[in-house]
Amino acid sequence: MSMIFVRKSLVLLCIFIFPSRILPPILRFFGHCVPSRVSIGFSLIWADKIALGQGIKIGHFNLINARKILLKNDAKIGRLNVVYGPLDLHLSCKACLGNSNKIVRAKVGSVTVGVSVLRLGYLTKITSKHYIDCTCSVVFKDYSILAGIGSQIWSHGYVHEISGPGRYRIDGRVYIGHNCYVGSMSIINSGIRICDGVIIGSGVVISKNISEPGLYVSAPVRKLPRPEDPDSRSNLEIVNGNSLCERVYKRVDKSI
Repeated sequence: MSMIFVRKSLVLLCIFIFPSRILPPILRFFGHCVPSRVSIGFSLIWADKIALGQGIKIGHFNLINARKILLKNDAKIGRLNVVYGPLDLHLSCKACLGNSNKIVRAKVGSVTVGVSVLRLGYLTKITSKHYIDCTCSVVFKDYSILAGIGSQIWSHGYVHEISGPGRYRIDGRVYIGHNCYVGSMSIINSGIRICDGVIIGSGVVISKNISEPGLYVSAPVRKLPRPEDPDSRSNLEIVNGNSLCERVYKRVDKSI
């Protein structure tokens, strides 16, 4: 049993057992950066690195199994959230992750590659009961909100062959700009980039980039042609990983 595993196990037990008023010196003893003025509820937290600012509040009964947890001053995590997988959780000042959200990423190696981050900007909020797939990074800039309940954000998707078992996966970072509002029950697909000042109505499926501010609502379903061969598309590049269990492509964001 490695010393890292033992250290992380002891930190998990301390956070779950001890009240927050005596936790900061304990967590500092184990190498984490935790000031005196924080409030941490009875939660299960398993992380390589924990760095908290002043005024942090983490509610009860969260399950957070992440690589890094970096929360700046006055950021808040509610209760009953599940954050699970090899990902980094970054909350800027006064950002908030509400209640009962699920944020997941599959293991690195056979399924995913590289570093993935869920990043919330200043005064940005994810409310309740949303699902976020962090196969690739998901970024919200300042003053934005994932509102209501039941929205989904996906940073990967699949294309199946017309017949037979063949398929390939397309990964892509999701970027949501400053001052954006995303209504309840919306779905944002992989590789989507939403510019500043966008309002998304409830129940909208976003499958292409939004480059102009405005109000966007749902439209009738329509037929589109099947995707082109991935090797012929300039906006895709193959992900090289000998241990990956399937063929994977990543969107190339040429706007960055």
